[in-house]
Amino acid sequence: MGRIRMRYERLADIVRLATLMQGADGLTLDDMGAEFGVGRRTAERMRDAVERAFGPLELVDAGDRRRHWRLRSNRLRDLLHLSADELVELETAAADLARTGQDERAALLRDLAVKLRALLSPERRRRLEPDLEALTVAEGLAMRPGPRPLLEPDLLAAVREAIKSGRVLAFRYLSRMTGLRSWQRVAPHGLLYGGRAYLVGRSGWTEEMRYWALAGMSEVRVTGEAFEFDEGFDLGDFARRSFGVFQEAPVDVTLRFDARAAEDAAAFLFHPGQETTRNDNGTLTVRFRAGGTREMCWHLFTWGDGVTVEAPESLRRELAEMCAAAARHHRIV
Repeated sequence: MGRIRMRYERLADIVRLATLMQGADGLTLDDMGAEFGVGRRTAERMRDAVERAFGPLELVDAGDRRRHWRLRSNRLRDLLHLSADELVELETAAADLARTGQDERAALLRDLAVKLRALLSPERRRRLEPDLEALTVAEGLAMRPGPRPLLEPDLLAAVREAIKSGRVLAFRYLSRMTGLRSWQRVAPHGLLYGGRAYLVGRSGWTEEMRYWALAGMSEVRVTGEAFEFDEGFDLGDFARRSFGVFQEAPVDVTLRFDARAAEDAAAFLFHPGQETTRNDNGTLTVRFRAGGTREMCWHLFTWGDGVTVEAPESLRRELAEMCAAAARHHRIV
């Protein structure tokens, strides 16, 4: 039984590798090794197995002086089957995007789901429909209540067009901090998604990269003004500097979640560089270094008395002042 299972897993890996090798740039042996956690010799054997099973491979010039192998064959088509779980996952992702106001991205995923269903044979579609309906109802995709930011129609399409064409984006912006509206011209360098969606770019009044919340943008248009992308800019590195979107000097943060909140907190990623410690008394300690204490307070406020800020004192004080201000505002007299 164990040998049959091993052979099945190897066959599944070969089919998956063949699928990955159909990408535009193909795969290097290092790519194969990293994907499947194997050494170079095993990666070579897997590559050769793909060629024997699905036809000749071609070498691709990807511009990095490494040998990329690509599979250009239609023989995989009959081996790849969409499952109800995979299709409903697209629906889940689309519903989550719509819930946060990102209707354009949700529509793209739903269009993809429709196209994938169209590729199925009629018999396969009939077999999948009952499972799809059951999962859709069970996961509550039809209606998920809750607040959501409203984005202007076609806003995301305009942002993406500006990024792809390397042209400056002009828009009117409402600042959450000041409540003031202003006209902005931004050289867009990327988009960040989370609870809110943000444009990252450089404006004419500063050379520093900054954030703009898509929910605060209106009257957006792609201008005819071209700009040069900053080749040294890394969106991931930029995002990791802060807890949220405020770029400021980082601080060393230590949070302690009590035993009631520890399990929930353990399932959260507060920061990519965090370190967590489960304490003997059932509490959880989370440590990370980041800027953006205002957004830290906004998030920590939702944990109520389940979290204690142990460091820095300035963050603890800021959170206490925010809680006190909220209590005064909502006081019943």
